[in-house]
Amino acid sequence: MLGKLPLIRNFGLKQIALLLFMLLIILPTLGVGIIVQYKFAEILQKNVVQSTLQSVDSVANQLEEQISMVEDIADYLVYNPHLNAYLQIDAKEYSERVDSLEQSVEGLLIFHLFSKPYIRSITIDGMNGRYFAMGEPVAGDESKWRTEALKQRGKIVWSEGYQVASGWSGSIDVVSLFRILNLYKDVTTPLGTLTIHLDAQSIISLLETTLLQQQGYVYVLNQRGESVLQSNNALESNLQASTMLERFVASGERLGSYEQDGTKYYTFYRQVENTNWHIVTAIPHTVVDQQLSGLRWMMIAIIAAILLLCIIAYAGFQYMIISPILRLKNETTRVTLGDFTARVPVQHRNEISDLNRKFNEMVDTIRALIDQKYKMEIRQRDAELKLLQSQMDPHFLYNTLDTIRWTARLEKADRSSHLIEMLSKFLRSSLNNGQYETTLIKELEFVQSYLYLHQVRLGDRLNYSLYIEYPLENIVIPKTMIQPLVENFLIHGYNRKKSNNTIAVKVYAVGEDYIWIDVRDNGKGIPPEQLQQLQVTLQNGNQSDQSFGAINNIAERLTIFFGVEAKIEIASIEDEATQVLIKIPYIVGGEQNE
Repeated sequence: MLGKLPLIRNFGLKQIALLLFMLLIILPTLGVGIIVQYKFAEILQKNVVQSTLQSVDSVANQLEEQISMVEDIADYLVYNPHLNAYLQIDAKEYSERVDSLEQSVEGLLIFHLFSKPYIRSITIDGMNGRYFAMGEPVAGDESKWRTEALKQRGKIVWSEGYQVASGWSGSIDVVSLFRILNLYKDVTTPLGTLTIHLDAQSIISLLETTLLQQQGYVYVLNQRGESVLQSNNALESNLQASTMLERFVASGERLGSYEQDGTKYYTFYRQVENTNWHIVTAIPHTVVDQQLSGLRWMMIAIIAAILLLCIIAYAGFQYMIISPILRLKNETTRVTLGDFTARVPVQHRNEISDLNRKFNEMVDTIRALIDQKYKMEIRQRDAELKLLQSQMDPHFLYNTLDTIRWTARLEKADRSSHLIEMLSKFLRSSLNNGQYETTLIKELEFVQSYLYLHQVRLGDRLNYSLYIEYPLENIVIPKTMIQPLVENFLIHGYNRKKSNNTIAVKVYAVGEDYIWIDVRDNGKGIPPEQLQQLQVTLQNGNQSDQSFGAINNIAERLTIFFGVEAKIEIASIEDEATQVLIKIPYIVGGEQNE
């Protein structure tokens, strides 16, 4: 499937392997890891919220239990016959019965004080002047709740948290129950006022669980949104607890969110049964996020470990499979270029090692065949070529052309005679009596005859110029070293759209060490990609590349003749010009005698 994509077709094995690892392993691992982390964090967040709701319910249940116990004490005192009887006796009257009733009531009150440590004190203020005060002696302004209790005529009235002066502990915070004690046989007849003072700090400690005490805020509000109690740290928060209560009452939900001064909070709600109290809890989002941060880091560590294992697996795949295949491919390329010393190591006993072993055997076989058969065939063809060349008498060809040229002159066909003369020079120079060397001046004469013959055909559209410094005329060079460059121009560089195609050949010395042969034309030029490939071929000395036969042939012969000091440089601008610069060493005495 991937191989059908145009872009993938140009990818190597390394790129394809990396792509497959990314698509099939790394990206799915990251995706699954992120999804698992998100889902797990969501589940943990729900668990934290549910746990907090359960904590709120647990605290509310304990608070309800304490309030219920205190209200049960009030109910019991209302129907206690001893207390009813005691509150009906005049305060000035004293008898054994009065003393017995008083001891009975005191014993009851002392029992509740000792069995319920959150009760600070219990006071009973009788209408008949009788007065009980058991527990910690406290004093404070409680007139508004007493007045409210009178209005309620026997119903329980709970106060908000307020401060009183304690005879034992100084200033303390309390929450108190107020109730009118009526005659149980006639509930319209009040006998006295019952006041039970509860320790506010004890209730606050009950509300503050370990989580809430450190990082959350707890409020106990009445139905008007007024604070009854609140956790110690809530005094500094300035949160609008009444606003949160209004939202819960309006929505009917127990879980919500609240934002104040750029800080977001999870909010929880619970109404205390049988009272008009409401518990509102606020926990900052950062608290829950801190609990989730450990999970996030753990998941990141797991994903990182998995990715590290994937990278190690990819590196192993590269080392064990991809690299041996690429090494085999490189050695195959060497064989393709004619280097039969290419070998690949055989290090393991697997399929790739078997392939490497077969490759080495194949190269050895090819090399043996070339040595035994191909070279013999080359020698045979060379022999046949020399035989054909020996059968051709060059003097017969030259004499025949001279006869035709003089015949044309006798017939006054001077232009035809000149053309035949130039053709004769061209053939004489190309054969050169079987020699493989020539001089620079003879090579230029060879080029001149070649260009002249083409100029006759092309007319004014072809112009040429040849120049050589006089001291360089007899310098010896390989034969047909410049003419193929001129031929390349006429075949590949000649621009038929131009009316002035020009080629110039200059031969001059540069200092005392080098001779430069400069061939320039204003033809089509060479495309940049092809020019770069040609320059790389010349730089690497890759004469086996058949794409640039003439240039590679010249470069090879120059290297054989002059050594590594001989160079060919090519510069070209597409559709404008091309320059070929041949650099050969200036060898003193490297001249050919006539």
